[in-house]
Amino acid sequence: MRRVCDPGGAAPCDRMPRKGYRLGFPSCAREEMPALPAFMKLKVDHKTVLCRDTNTYRALRDFLLNSGYSSVYETERVGEAKTAMATFACLSPLTGERLAVVLGLSAPGEVSHAQAPFAYGFAGKPQKDAQTYMQHLALRTTDIEKLKSYIESKGGEFLTPIYKDKDSFGPLLQSFTRELFDDEWFFIEFVQRDYDADKAGPGGTQFVQNTVKSLYVSKQEEFREWEKTGKKRKFLDGVPEKERSKLLKDILANTEPKGYVETVAPIARNVKLT
Repeated sequence: MRRVCDPGGAAPCDRMPRKGYRLGFPSCAREEMPALPAFMKLKVDHKTVLCRDTNTYRALRDFLLNSGYSSVYETERVGEAKTAMATFACLSPLTGERLAVVLGLSAPGEVSHAQAPFAYGFAGKPQKDAQTYMQHLALRTTDIEKLKSYIESKGGEFLTPIYKDKDSFGPLLQSFTRELFDDEWFFIEFVQRDYDADKAGPGGTQFVQNTVKSLYVSKQEEFREWEKTGKKRKFLDGVPEKERSKLLKDILANTEPKGYVETVAPIARNVKLT
C-alpha cells in the first residue's frame, strides 16, 4: 500500500498497485524539477502493433496503405530457424507517424514471442477476442549512448546492446529495454537517427534488417526464460522503488508530442502520468 496525493487538494488517498509497476505521478508536488538533459528530451519515433493472425495482419497492412501510408520496410519472415515474424512498417507523409505491424510465426511445439499476448493473455487476463496488441513504443533521442548509460546508472535494465547500422537516410542506432510490467508484453525502444527524421519522407527504408533479426532473437530468448520460470526480469527491477516513478515520468511524461504516450494502451492501463 502506498500514499499518493489527491490532485484536488483533498487528504491523501490509498491506492493498491496491481502486479508489475503501477506508478502514479502526483500532480500536487510544488517543487520545481531540474531541467532534463538534452538526451532525455525525447520524440515519438514509431510504435509497433502485434497481430493475432494472418487475416488481421493483411487487413491492417491494406488499410494503412489505402489510408495514405507508404511502406518503409517489409519482410515476410525474419527471426530464427523455427519461429519468426512477418513485419510491415509504414510512414504517413501527412503526419510523419511511423507504424510497424508484426505477425508472429510460431513453430510446432513453440510459440513465437510475438504471439504471446494472444497465447497467454494480457492486462492480467485472457483476451480471446483481441486481434491486436501494442507491443512497444520507440522514442527518439539525440544521444542514445548517454541516455542508455544514464538509465542504467539508475538501475534500468536493457535487453539489448546498442545496435549501430544505417537505413536509407543515414546512421540508425537502436536499443531495447526489458518489458515494463508483469502481466503485459510491452517494452520501450530508444532510437537515434543521425539525420532529420522528421523530414525523411517515403521512398526509402527506415528500418534495418539486421537489427530486426537481432531483436527478434533476443526477445525469443527472453520469452523462453519466462515460459520456463514464470518470472520476468523487468526494465525497472533494479531501480529503487521510490525512484521508479520519477524515472518513468522523466522518460514518458516529457515525450513529444505531448499526450501521445497516453494513447498507447499498455501505458494507459498501468501508468498515470498526470
